[in-house]
Amino acid sequence: MSERKGPAAIFVNEGAASARSARVQSAVALTRRALDADLHVIATRVPDELRTFIDEHLDGYRTVVIAGGDGSLGVAFNAVAGRDLTLGHIPAGFGNATAHLLRLPRHPAALAGLLTSGEARSTDLVAVDGRVALFAGAGWDAVVARRYAEAGARRLRGWAGAITSSIPDLLRRHSVRVEIDGEPAYEGPLTVLVASTTPYYGRGLLVNPGARPDRGQLTVRIYPGPLARQAVESVRWLAHRRPSAPGRQATLVTLASLDGRSVPVQADGDVVGEAASWTFEVRIAAVRLIGHW
Repeated sequence: MSERKGPAAIFVNEGAASARSARVQSAVALTRRALDADLHVIATRVPDELRTFIDEHLDGYRTVVIAGGDGSLGVAFNAVAGRDLTLGHIPAGFGNATAHLLRLPRHPAALAGLLTSGEARSTDLVAVDGRVALFAGAGWDAVVARRYAEAGARRLRGWAGAITSSIPDLLRRHSVRVEIDGEPAYEGPLTVLVASTTPYYGRGLLVNPGARPDRGQLTVRIYPGPLARQAVESVRWLAHRRPSAPGRQATLVTLASLDGRSVPVQADGDVVGEAASWTFEVRIAAVRLIGHW
């Protein structure tokens, strides 16, 4: 345990799903008092707008705490990567995948205590299309993420609706070729490809067990489908049971479409875009994160 040193700030994104809840507001107040931190508040669901806001206020701080969802924290990763500062997180979204990785307590006082004196460690991230994240996915999960965002990110109701409306997409799998560290790794139908340094997706889904933020490598999993098989895998995610899809370690992953269709990609739950080819790389010690390590 170690006390935080230097100027501190808390950035609150009130556009996140639970940012205005009593629990989050209490955690913000307690953490601000403990760190003697400045407070910067914005309400947005537009990543570029949040990035601009953080960039405008970031200089001079040694500790930065982000109160928001995984997407807000992902924006912060990209703002602080390469800077000499420590990053903390107050989960205020719907998925809160990072809270599971960092084992963040839900109780506001316990969370404030961890952010004030908990251990900070260098954390590896995955880089895709010029941005860094804890997890990235190509295929069906990006379709779900896009529909969830387009419908207004309405928590459980919106998540369930996005999944339901995306089930037909499981019948239209992409055909892809995947290389891992320059060697052929897979060719065939694709439902989801995951490349991450965390085992968790939102809601604590155990999508990529074995992934670690301190190995210097990505863990990659390819879920080929079809629908019935993917349904079984999804149940395993929910039950925290190891999926049948094997994991592989990698520093560089390339994915190429073989059927002429663009493949959608998401990073930390935010849609990156669609393209015929993608590259995923590990970024070693990209940020320093406070957690219950």
